[in-house]
Amino acid sequence: MSVEDKAAENGDTAVIDFEGFVDGEAFDGGKAEGYNLSLGSGNFIPGFEEQIVGHKAGEEFTIDVSFPEDYQAEELKGKDAQFKIVLHEVKVKELPEVDDEFVQDVSEKETVAEYREELRETVAKRLQDEAEKDVDDQISNKLMELLEGEIPDAMYENQTNDMVRDFEMRLRSQGMDMQTYMQYMGMDINALKSMYRDEAEKRVKLRLALETIAKKENIEVTDADLEDEYAKMAEAYKMDADKVKAAVPAESLTEDIKVQKALDLVKNSAEMK
Repeated sequence: MSVEDKAAENGDTAVIDFEGFVDGEAFDGGKAEGYNLSLGSGNFIPGFEEQIVGHKAGEEFTIDVSFPEDYQAEELKGKDAQFKIVLHEVKVKELPEVDDEFVQDVSEKETVAEYREELRETVAKRLQDEAEKDVDDQISNKLMELLEGEIPDAMYENQTNDMVRDFEMRLRSQGMDMQTYMQYMGMDINALKSMYRDEAEKRVKLRLALETIAKKENIEVTDADLEDEYAKMAEAYKMDADKVKAAVPAESLTEDIKVQKALDLVKNSAEMK
């Protein structure tokens, strides 16, 4: 809901025009009109959103900010900048009355009581999932501690690349390409890889440990296991199963399933304290 006489606060949405200048010159990518900025979201550079707070719809003003030293755009790193702002609207969230009519609009339930029960079950499942993840994390950390030997850096690099490709597939399933995403986020492929590096190292170590277990326990993968996994991937990526099969070789997926079975075996055998 748009309000006229209220000063913008964190949690509100500010509809703004803005244009940025460095040393008095406008720079590429620093201008937009009718932009909906969620105040307090941290989506813009430090100091930008904070200086919108306190202003009202209809005001025009200038804010001063500094780009971080690690900003992705080389020509803007560490630079002082000014942004001219036109604040068109301040929108606040208006919570609806929770009654049977509201429940029927937002869910398949008919009454508030039914909706509350569904929420209770959802929260209970989330807590159960979090507990299971905690068990997985404890087991994974213990397995990585027990792993011995030097690991080639190329294995970490390959895992990082795999994770980036997986992210790209998820972007495509949402109708966005990688290049557009990186431009929007102001980053390049190296910055994206660095985001995944730590997790990639953990996955490599854990996988090596689980592959050893799978080999010692003679874990096998059936055709039914493969078909089930392809079906899950097709649903997750919103892709046709045949396209998933073409993109993910059966040999590679077989090894992934073996690793998962090895993890399940360890979980079922573990004594948690």
